Amino acid sequence: MLQRQIYMEKITNKLAVLAHKVELQTSLNLTDINIHAEFFFCELLNLVFDLSLVNANTIKANAKAIDLIDFDNRFAIQVTSTSDFKKIKHTIDGFISTDNINKIDRLVVLMLTKKKKYHAKTYGSNFTISIKDDIWDYTDIIKAINALMIDKIKKIHDYLEFQIPEKNNKAGIPKEVNTILGMIKILSIEDHPMIGNGFLDEPDPQKKINKRFSDYADYLMGIYVSLISTYAGILAEISSQSDAGTLNINKISAYLKRFSDANLDECEGDPVKALNKMTEYYAEKLIADGIDYDDSAIQYYLIDNMVRCNVFPNKVSSIC
Repeated sequence: MLQRQIYMEKITNKLAVLAHKVELQTSLNLTDINIHAEFFFCELLNLVFDLSLVNANTIKANAKAIDLIDFDNRFAIQVTSTSDFKKIKHTIDGFISTDNINKIDRLVVLMLTKKKKYHAKTYGSNFTISIKDDIWDYTDIIKAINALMIDKIKKIHDYLEFQIPEKNNKAGIPKEVNTILGMIKILSIEDHPMIGNGFLDEPDPQKKINKRFSDYADYLMGIYVSLISTYAGILAEISSQSDAGTLNINKISAYLKRFSDANLDECEGDPVKALNKMTEYYAEKLIADGIDYDDSAIQYYLIDNMVRCNVFPNKVSSIC
C-alpha cells in the first residue's frame, strides 16, 4: 500500500471517530469535548490551510459567534456540535451584531458532527455566507487534506496520531470482558443528566419475557439461555469488582429505560428488532472508543438488563 494511502486512511478514521464521539456526548448533553475541540481544530486547520488561527476566547472570554479567528487573513470559524440550520442563522446574526464584521471577510461554520443537507444556498444580508462552501464538517477537511503534498499530509497524520492515539485492547483481557466494560463506561458517565431512582431489580425472565413479550418469548429466552454460560459469570465478576456505586447504577438504569423505550416505539413494539438496533448502536459507540467488541456480549448485556426491567420498561408498572 502506498504511504500516502496509509496516511489518509488513518486521518480519515481518526476524524470520523472524533465526530462519532462528539455525537455521542452531545446526545447525552455532555459538551466539555466542544471546548477541547476548539483548540484541537485550531491547530489542525492551521496545518491544513496555512492559517494563523487563534482561539477567540483566549482574546476575549465568551467571544460572540466565533471561536477561531485569523486577523491577518480576515478569516473566522464558529465550531459547533449543532447541525441545525437555525444554529447557522444564529451564528451569522450574532456575528453581524459585533464589530468583528469589520475585521473579517469570511466566516465558516464547522460542524463537529455530520452536517445536514440544507436547502438554502446563502444566508445573511450585511454579511453573507455560502451554505455550500462555508458550512464544513470533517469530510470537507479530509478532502482538503487529500489535495495536499505528502510531506504536509504526514505532518497532519503525526498531529492526529498524537492527539487521538490508538486504543488497543489491554493485553490478556478477553474481548468479551472489554465489551462489557466498554458498555458500562458508556452508560455510567459521571455527569449523565438522567438520574434514576431505586436499585436494579433481580432478574425475572418469567414475568418480563414470558408475559409481556409472549410472542417473542421462545426466541428471546433461547438467546438468553444460550449466552448465560459464557457471559453471566463475566458480568457478575465485573459488577462485584466495580466501584461505580449506587448512583451510577441508577444512572445506567434510567438511561437504558429511556433509550430502549424509544427504540421499542420506533420498532413498533418488536423487542427483537429493537434489541438488534440497540446492539448495532452500541457496537458503533464501542468502535468509536477503539474497542474490539464482541457482538454477543452486547446482546447478553442488553437482554440481562431487559429481565431486570431496565430495558423495555413497562409504562405502567404492573409487571416490573
